[in-house]
Amino acid sequence: MTKNSPITREDVLGAFAMDFEPGAGVLERYLSQYPEYSLQLVDLSRELSREFDDDRPLSADDLATVNSGMRRLQERTATLKSLQEAPAKVFTDAAKTLGLPIQAGLALRERRIDASTVPSRILEKLAQVLKTTIAVLHSYLALPPQVSQLRASKSSTKPTAAEKVSFERVLRDAGVDEEALSKLLNSE
Repeated sequence: MTKNSPITREDVLGAFAMDFEPGAGVLERYLSQYPEYSLQLVDLSRELSREFDDDRPLSADDLATVNSGMRRLQERTATLKSLQEAPAKVFTDAAKTLGLPIQAGLALRERRIDASTVPSRILEKLAQVLKTTIAVLHSYLALPPQVSQLRASKSSTKPTAAEKVSFERVLRDAGVDEEALSKLLNSE
């Protein structure tokens, strides 16, 4: 005996949107079949029933909303790939903006910092400065650490494999004093 998988809300709403015809009784049929989604079905039917006058010009509020959305779309959001290809200067500039030492920026660029040790407010600010999302930043920092090719070529000894360290250790190694370290590491 096979058990039917429950239909999801998205499936019901999607099917309803495809079937919807004003005044054809589609809403009543879906409400009787899926009473658990009644609020969402009614809201969707209202949205689908709205009439638009294409000849009427946009109001000032409508125009402001459209312009705001367009600006957000036009702002370039950094992707995982663009962060991987970004020069070290992008990360050191971001570190400076946040009041972090340049070494922290380089460690972030080389993914040598364990993301779980970075306070969430610093990750949020870093994501803003890098014009990306926290999820993309987390994904970037979760990648294996890398050794800078420029520093490796200047080294007199063979470089060892990079390893992830705590945010606190990077700050301590950079010479951050205890008071500043406490302010940076103490959460929200």
